[in-house]
Amino acid sequence: MDWLYNEFKQTGKDYASQEEVEIYDPSHDDFRNIQQEIAHAESWIIPVPNASILDIGCGTGSFSIHFAKNCRKVYAIDISSPMLSFARAKSVLENLDNIDFIHGGYLNYELPDNSIHGVISSLSLHHLPDFWKEKALERIFSVLKPAGKLYLHDVVIPNEFPEKAIQEFIDLQGKRGGNFLREDTLIHFKEEFSTFDWIVQTMLKNVGFQVREITTRDRVLRTYLCEKPLEP
Repeated sequence: MDWLYNEFKQTGKDYASQEEVEIYDPSHDDFRNIQQEIAHAESWIIPVPNASILDIGCGTGSFSIHFAKNCRKVYAIDISSPMLSFARAKSVLENLDNIDFIHGGYLNYELPDNSIHGVISSLSLHHLPDFWKEKALERIFSVLKPAGKLYLHDVVIPNEFPEKAIQEFIDLQGKRGGNFLREDTLIHFKEEFSTFDWIVQTMLKNVGFQVREITTRDRVLRTYLCEKPLEP
């Protein structure tokens, strides 16, 4: 389609910048417990030795590297070449050779239908406008095996008192990480495409997912544990 959304055009922070890549992990450590998130994803997906895992928007590779230690194959996808290089270097230090690092996004990777046991989407789906979010979720649904699991974690706006929730989160981020993290959060809400919870839930159900659990932290950090049914 010649009108396909261009995922490679950076929105918000420019993660094609080497400087932004190098400060990504330290800045996120100010408001995330990445090991706790990985453990949550692992407890939902429950990877087995022959599993294939897809990590879309893999960033610096934290989820991919962890899952690669327990799975046959991990496909780590990101639109940022510097991010992929950074993640690849981390995997080399771990002596891992079962991660395929792919320069791509939600709308252009190529994997067979019904081939993936689990998909991780952590703080990346919001880079797509809503129409393309649903198209991305359709593609994820297609590549998952029946009973396959999706771990979706993102900045999602609550249905009630959204302006208050956004401002409180911006202020909280400022307390956690000073002006840098506050500005980072401002850019997110000004330029990126976080959407309402009711829209995300509707999209997930529209494409066929069963939403098994939803958890929320800081009112706007929301995790959806989703499963592809055994039968259509």
